[in-house]
Amino acid sequence: MSTLNEIVDDKLVIQFNDLKGDDELVKEIQSILNKHGLYTFGPSDPDGEWGPRTETGLEKFCDAVHLNCFDTGLFGPTFAEALLDTTAIGPIAPSRFALPTWWHGGDKDALAAAVAREGAKQGVTLRNQLCYIMATIQHETAHTYKPIAEYGGKHKRYAPYYGRGYVQLTLKGNYAKYGALLGQNFVNSPNQVMQPDVSLFIIVHGMKHGAFTGKKLDDYISGSDVDFIRARKIVNGLDRATLIQGYAIAWRATTVF
Repeated sequence: MSTLNEIVDDKLVIQFNDLKGDDELVKEIQSILNKHGLYTFGPSDPDGEWGPRTETGLEKFCDAVHLNCFDTGLFGPTFAEALLDTTAIGPIAPSRFALPTWWHGGDKDALAAAVAREGAKQGVTLRNQLCYIMATIQHETAHTYKPIAEYGGKHKRYAPYYGRGYVQLTLKGNYAKYGALLGQNFVNSPNQVMQPDVSLFIIVHGMKHGAFTGKKLDDYISGSDVDFIRARKIVNGLDRATLIQGYAIAWRATTVF
C-alpha cells in the first residue's frame, strides 16, 4: 500500500494495475477527485474500489493537468503532486468541449459543409487541411461518408474497442481519451462514437491536435507547405497514402471549401 505523499517522497512509480488494486490509495484519489467535481460520492464512498466512475474521473483530471499517465500506464511523483496540489485547479467541468449537436449526418456535400463549420469552431480553416480531412473520411468510411465500424471488429483482439466513426478510432486508450474530453463514458459505451456529432468532433479535433498518432495537420499542411502523402501519418503511418493524396487533390478541385 502507498499514499500519494509516499509516492512523492520516495519517488515511486506505480503501474496501472497496482494502482487499481491499492484500496487505500484509491480511496485517497476518490476523495480528491470528489473535491474537483470529478467523482460523486455514494452512500459508502470513498470505497477504495476501482470502477468506471473512478477511472473516468481520473482520466479527466489527468487531461486537465496535461498528464499522459493513461497512455504510459505509469503513475509517479508528478501525478501524485498534481493530485495533492488541490489549489492548482478548481472544479473541472464535465466537458471542456461542445459537440456539434446540429449535425445528424448527410451526404458527402453536406458532410463537407459540416467539416468546414466544425473546423471553423475548432480553429481548422485552411482549405488544404479541410480537403485532407474530407479525403481521410472518404477513405476511412469506404466512400460511404457515414460513421462506420471496422469490418470484423468484434473478432479483433482489441474488441470492443475496434475502429468506429469517420476516422477509425481504435483501442481503449483512445476511447477513454475522448470520453474524458467530452464528459462521456465511451469505454463503457463504445458505440456512442458512431453518433455523427461525436464522430465529427473526433476527426476534426484528433487531426488538429495529433490525438491519434502524435502527428497533426500543421505538421504537414501549413500555408504553402502541403504534403498530402506524409499527412497520412496523422492517422495511420503511410497506409494508402498515395490513394488518399488523390482524394485530397480531388476535393481541392471542388468549390465546396
